[in-house]
Amino acid sequence: MLDPHDTPRFGLWDGHTHSELCPHGSFEPTSAFVERAIALGFERYSLTEHPPLPEGFVDPAPQQDCALPRGSLERYLEHARALRSRYADRIEVCVGLEVDFIPGRERDCRALLDAVGRALDDALLSIHFLPLASGYACIDFSAEHTQRLLIPYYGSLQAVHAAYWRTVRSAVEMDLGPWKPKRIGHLTLTQKFRLELGEPPLEWTLEQVEPILRAMAERGMALDVNAAGLKKPGCRQLYPPEEILVLAVRCGVPLIYGSDAHAVAGVGQLRDEVAQIVTRARGAGASALP
Repeated sequence: MLDPHDTPRFGLWDGHTHSELCPHGSFEPTSAFVERAIALGFERYSLTEHPPLPEGFVDPAPQQDCALPRGSLERYLEHARALRSRYADRIEVCVGLEVDFIPGRERDCRALLDAVGRALDDALLSIHFLPLASGYACIDFSAEHTQRLLIPYYGSLQAVHAAYWRTVRSAVEMDLGPWKPKRIGHLTLTQKFRLELGEPPLEWTLEQVEPILRAMAERGMALDVNAAGLKKPGCRQLYPPEEILVLAVRCGVPLIYGSDAHAVAGVGQLRDEVAQIVTRARGAGASALP
């Protein structure tokens, strides 16, 4: 897989995008996504589709559209490989996945990577689900979903965040084999509804995040600097926010822009604004280094 330390200048690689096959996307042709990336001057473009969820895992989204249907992974990989070949002389298209790290289903994550890792150029490791007494809940479906399912089970909003951070740390530290993704997706996804539900104190969040970033640096992992949060009406904040990016710089974690585009218009979204935030974070982080 790609070395996250050997990358184009920030903003020339869109490292987190989806395809026409995404069940919760726009269904526009993936070629149109790539064409837009070329028009915007990107040099590298990673297709990171959601692979099918593990056998026996019930998709907790009401529409059960969190991931590719079972049995469709090879179709997606063939689709991505065809685009990689078609556009090879214009842009580097990377065949990738956004792999779910699901608490209690870690063996399934390892099995997926063992099966398809050799076919991938790139991959993200993301957390979208937390366990309940029975089944799982999406952490990013809606504020109402969080209030009705997650907060009663865990006891408080901060306890939900604490469970999420424990899961992220497990994802970073766990041995998932030689094809383990080298980048963590949308690190602060639990803050998607922060303007509606509130959020834990920043100081507490930074205490949870710093050891995770240090563990990422030790393992040569990078961070998805995900623009989607800035567009979400309940968030209006980068995933992760600038304060965490400063910590990432201090820890030596590479920062990779990701649009998280699910529609053609989303490719490269807010790239200049995100680049400005990253520039400030790099300056603040570097100034604090010994």
